Amino acid sequence: MYTKQAFGLNDNHQGLGQRLRLEMKKRGISSVELAKRADVKTSFLYDVISGKSANPSSIKLARVAESLGVSLTYLAGTSDSPVAGYEFSLPSQTQDYVPVSRLFTEGGALVANEDPMENCHFRKDWIRRKLCVSPADLRILTISGDGMAPTLCNGDIVLVDTSKKHPSPPGIFILFDGVGLAAKRLELLAQADWPKLRVIYDNPHYSTYEAPLAEHNIVGRVVWFSREI
Repeated sequence: MYTKQAFGLNDNHQGLGQRLRLEMKKRGISSVELAKRADVKTSFLYDVISGKSANPSSIKLARVAESLGVSLTYLAGTSDSPVAGYEFSLPSQTQDYVPVSRLFTEGGALVANEDPMENCHFRKDWIRRKLCVSPADLRILTISGDGMAPTLCNGDIVLVDTSKKHPSPPGIFILFDGVGLAAKRLELLAQADWPKLRVIYDNPHYSTYEAPLAEHNIVGRVVWFSREI
């Protein structure tokens, strides 16, 4: 993975902030929009731009650079070439990593965003060895809401195995209700004539309920999550 020393990030954070501000101005992109594209917090960008962060995460900066279409070394001020890919290889450019597209809803439909700039990258061997799933079946989603707190919190990132749509054994699944996507814990209640689901919120402020299985559009099972600290 990337190291801060390899790109001079520790010694050049002021130049980094200046270049980041310049590239954002060139593209007419706000901190809020860039943070969304790069999947970082807006405060992270503010700290980098202001020079407040003397030791910014190189992983997050790589996502910011990729979202801007420039190289990380250029953003850090250690290269004069803004063209991404000359100084180092991003995960998408190696055979060891696989891109995973994001799930979102648009016009009442479920969509997988295939834009390379929106993808996240994971090691193929980690996916197969640890998750035991096919990379082609994975999608990434950012959790919205507090229904599954404290297990999954607002802003957490999850990997969803879209090949697993049957809630047996029980687990956390992503549901699409025709409007949005939500994570809920599902348990199948086996009945011969009319299979039902027990839908459970980990947040005790929400009530568990039961409903016919056929009424739920299950997108897939949550197999991994990450959270900023």
